[in-house]
Amino acid sequence: MSGAQCRCGWLPRLWAFAPAFMALVSGSCTSAPSAAQYPSKPITFVTHSTPGGGGDVFLRELGKYLHGIVPVPIVVENRAGGASATAVSYVAQAQANGYVLYGATPTTLMTSILTRTRHSFQDLQPIANLFFDPMILYVRGDSPWRTLADVVNAAKQRPGQIRWGASAAGTVEHMIAFDMQKLAGIRVQPVTFEGGGDLMVAVLGGHVDLGIGEFGEMTSLLDAGRLRAIASFTGERISGADLPTAREQGIELVTEKFRGVLGPKGLHATVIRYWEDVIQKALATEAYRQQYEGNHLLPAYMDHEEFQGYLARSDQTLRNYMKELGVIQ
Repeated sequence: MSGAQCRCGWLPRLWAFAPAFMALVSGSCTSAPSAAQYPSKPITFVTHSTPGGGGDVFLRELGKYLHGIVPVPIVVENRAGGASATAVSYVAQAQANGYVLYGATPTTLMTSILTRTRHSFQDLQPIANLFFDPMILYVRGDSPWRTLADVVNAAKQRPGQIRWGASAAGTVEHMIAFDMQKLAGIRVQPVTFEGGGDLMVAVLGGHVDLGIGEFGEMTSLLDAGRLRAIASFTGERISGADLPTAREQGIELVTEKFRGVLGPKGLHATVIRYWEDVIQKALATEAYRQQYEGNHLLPAYMDHEEFQGYLARSDQTLRNYMKELGVIQ
């Protein structure tokens, strides 16, 4: 009996420490950041765009106008490659602590549909959508082409010879190029690029005859006359821009390119709410409003729940579209 009592004598002492031990374990498992704790170190915005491309510009401008609202530095990291596969995989594998976020566009969805990637947009957590970005067809400033009819006529006179630049396969830009050929009855020579910045350089250098990209990423070059806009792929004319739509010029082609923010799956609700709040505060500032309106971005804020539903519907729409084209089964 005495031996048994001796072996069991430590149990009361262990149970005395149990409440503190369980609290410690519980706290380490949930690791929910408080408003006072987050953020406490620099935040990285990841883009699949190359420097100077639309995604790159979007995140750098967002970071600029979050300065003073977010109390830590925000850095932009370019992870181009595989359309968006490289960037998506990197963010999906990051810790879900709110310090690595991603700037998403329809490319994020299309890459998941068209290629077998290790990670897809479904491995990420929607946080908020900010804008819709108008898409345009453009040429070098000294090009003889001034209208969509000029481009179509040249393509018909030189079938398969017009070098038509667009971002990588699976992007909205690439889809526009595909649809344009079908709707206008033309055949062009497609040339793909990893990002809009690379494409603009190629157009300026005469390596391709025309390109498709976001209006906002080339505003300064358009204003300087180094590039010329031919048409927008919007339902109505872009506010403040003397640019006819493709629809006005006889081509019924309208697109919608969203720009939003995603994070790794498993982000705590505290982090999601934090970014919804600071993004709305940034959008409401006069300085940011002047900037995004000047770049012809269309405000289209959605919180994480609305954005998640929008992404699901967009994914299904794109899948149906690609099935109709016979690209996927």
